[in-house]
Amino acid sequence: MSNPLRAILLGFLTVILIGTVLLMLPLSSRNGVSFINALFTSTSAVCVTGLIVVSMSHFTLFGQLVILFLIQIGGFGYMSFTSFIFLTFKKKLSYRDKIILKEAFNYPEMYSIVGFFRRIMIFAFTCEFVGAILLFFVFYPNMNFLKAAYFAIFHSISAFNNAGFSLFSNSFADYKYNALLNFTVIFLIVLGGIGFVVINEFYLYLKKKINFLSLHVKVVLLTTILLIFVPTILIYVLEVNGVLQSHGFFKDILVSLFQSVTTRTAGFNTIDLSFMHNSTLFLLVILMFIGASPGGTGGGVKTTVASSVAAAVYSYIRGEKEVILFNRKIPDEAIYKSLVVIILSFFILSLAAFALSDIESVNFLSALFESVSALSTVGLSISTTNLSLSASFDAIGKLIIILLMFAGRVGLFSFSVALFGKKKSRSYSLPVGRMFV
Repeated sequence: MSNPLRAILLGFLTVILIGTVLLMLPLSSRNGVSFINALFTSTSAVCVTGLIVVSMSHFTLFGQLVILFLIQIGGFGYMSFTSFIFLTFKKKLSYRDKIILKEAFNYPEMYSIVGFFRRIMIFAFTCEFVGAILLFFVFYPNMNFLKAAYFAIFHSISAFNNAGFSLFSNSFADYKYNALLNFTVIFLIVLGGIGFVVINEFYLYLKKKINFLSLHVKVVLLTTILLIFVPTILIYVLEVNGVLQSHGFFKDILVSLFQSVTTRTAGFNTIDLSFMHNSTLFLLVILMFIGASPGGTGGGVKTTVASSVAAAVYSYIRGEKEVILFNRKIPDEAIYKSLVVIILSFFILSLAAFALSDIESVNFLSALFESVSALSTVGLSISTTNLSLSASFDAIGKLIIILLMFAGRVGLFSFSVALFGKKKSRSYSLPVGRMFV
């Protein structure tokens, strides 16, 4: 296949369909699952979203393991596991496989993709292993050894892959003041969502194989820090007399911090979002819309896109002709692509929210929240039940959410290019026209 983006799209689609068939098997659930619910669950798992229309307790151990396997494949990408198996058995990757890997991880170079891939796979499995050990000590006092180990492994993989799937009916609400669980999940989410390119560059920098960190890494780190701590303060201020219930400053800050981190892409929660103020919910919509960083397990329009557009607006207001960050010029192509991603996302989300609010007769904020959560592969939902709002949708509403999750995981820009292909560049220039704005 000549188009690597199209290969990635078809690869995800294939895994989703296989997952759907497996979840419909009698041994996967206690009383059976309909096709649309199996397709929704499989898509949510592969796209590491976390929106559920069927309770996790409805699935058997086999069904839960299928979901966990789909999360792991979805977080790294189907091609990662194929490549991992090839490299494990000392098989060489073809040139086509390397191109697909390069596109899947947004890696800038071809010649070092195999070494990069080995490092990030070791890093990912190490994070999941350490996370499982730490979570085991959280769950073991209330469970037997095997159950605690299973719950720890499941939630560690779900957290690192920013999936948001939980075996608890109320996510982590029962552990909202447990510092070990909160910080373990927070670090797993951040490490998984910050982008493997950033992790790899840090590794090379510490090994003194490179002398400085790139603009990409600096922008990602600064944006991530701001998007963690500023929303934490805002959530605390907006909800200190609301859903936080003023249980003490440090406890309320812990809950606010957890919600700030998980909102951008992971989808776990320790508080009931349906009791939040509308202003807080709109803040969460913005955080979900921005999402994680490129090349990681999270979704959204990405931190670098938001930073590029913000910097462009700031530069234009100041009358500057170039967009500068950290004494480096941002390429015009990057600014143009960032604007396309944001406008395209805004258009699709508006269309989906209007459709859902009309078809499913839900208020617009709830429909918008669900749409952004799906497209940004977050998994949070304004619902009064332990299931997502999508559980109350009919088949058409669920299909809309499924399409949003799929487009969000592949990436709207990549999704468009995969469907329509890249337009060939012209070998000539057209005359410049005048237009007043």
